Amino acid sequence: MKKSLIALAVLGAFSGVAMASGSNVQLYGLIDEGITHYTGLAPAGTASPGQTVSSTGLSSGVQSGDRIGLKGTEDLGGGVSAIFDVETGFCGSGLSQDKPTVGATPQTYCTGGGFMQRQAWAGLTGSFGTVTGGRQYTAPFDNEANMDPFGFGLNGDIGNIGLVHQYGMYRADQTLAYVTPNLSGFTGVVAYVFAAGSGTVPSVSGAGSNVPRAWTLNGQYGNGPITVGVNYTRTTNLYQNPAFNTASTEYSLNTATGAITGKAVTTNASAADGALKLWQIYGAYDFGVAKISGIYEHATQDYYSGNAKFWMLGATVPVGPGAILASFSENKDTLVANGGTGDGMGTAKQYAIGYTYSLSKQTNLYASYAHISNDSATATRTGTALAVASSTDAFSGVTGQGSSGFAVGIRHMF
Repeated sequence: MKKSLIALAVLGAFSGVAMASGSNVQLYGLIDEGITHYTGLAPAGTASPGQTVSSTGLSSGVQSGDRIGLKGTEDLGGGVSAIFDVETGFCGSGLSQDKPTVGATPQTYCTGGGFMQRQAWAGLTGSFGTVTGGRQYTAPFDNEANMDPFGFGLNGDIGNIGLVHQYGMYRADQTLAYVTPNLSGFTGVVAYVFAAGSGTVPSVSGAGSNVPRAWTLNGQYGNGPITVGVNYTRTTNLYQNPAFNTASTEYSLNTATGAITGKAVTTNASAADGALKLWQIYGAYDFGVAKISGIYEHATQDYYSGNAKFWMLGATVPVGPGAILASFSENKDTLVANGGTGDGMGTAKQYAIGYTYSLSKQTNLYASYAHISNDSATATRTGTALAVASSTDAFSGVTGQGSSGFAVGIRHMF
């Protein structure tokens, strides 16, 4: 009883401070628990050619990754407000599940990569638009998520084979972004990333001066049932020119035995100055009885011939208090490093279907199924090895083998 009274007193004091300062702070989050079954996955360790395994478990987020956050605004006067959002993932079903990794380390927060790393940004908003800085979702990610009937979740997740997943463009650290006000239906986004994916603050000289950086331009028009948009994103300092590769032999002396051993090494005398260029064109139309959406993506890399192409066509059909979700998508990768031969990796295709049923404005049930077909390796291509996953689960597939996934669960937002 005393602990409850103390908690209420602290909450009351906090609320009083917020009201007195003219600020509004909101605690929010969601928890999603789903039973999943996946097949066609790559086994751990050394596997036989074509060997696959399955996985069955309780996932911490199939439709949406479990999260909790704080966001708020403060009226600064003159139509200007300060805004912020900090959000962390958590593993609602516990840590003993399949989870994405950062490098070789499982994400102990299930999504986001670390504490308060789903989002962490602050900024200003007003009639001039919105300016924010920090760790934020990228415009390419937002476009895929908004066009995907599955909302970048469930087993039909567009991220299973989309280019945002392929190039790791979900979120970006050290991002400064400007969003225009709504101009008769048009909204623009300009963003610059000071150190894309590096995880460090750039130094003024040495290796830090060559960290990957990125910028993006996004324009979208929405009016009634129609939405159309285009995006261009460029990330620099990613690739080295293979023409500068030189082979040599490195020798070492074993002082205990006096033996001299040598090993072949490859060095690269060029700086990593190659860029990744990504285009997106997307749109949707709501007919009332169904909403049809689609997206096309095209990526090229400096020092590589060929390209990576992706497209998706989806539908959302309202049925009672829920909706039927369906999509078909294809990823075709023909990228080959300069000086190399062949046709790249090949093609992967995904079809997916699902259903969500709303129990209330905050709680819904869901079921989904997806299947990915992968190209096998040939004399001219390396083959694809993508696997069905979800908003939280992530797996590797086996080259040339199909992968499937099924899930049922419940999501509650608060």
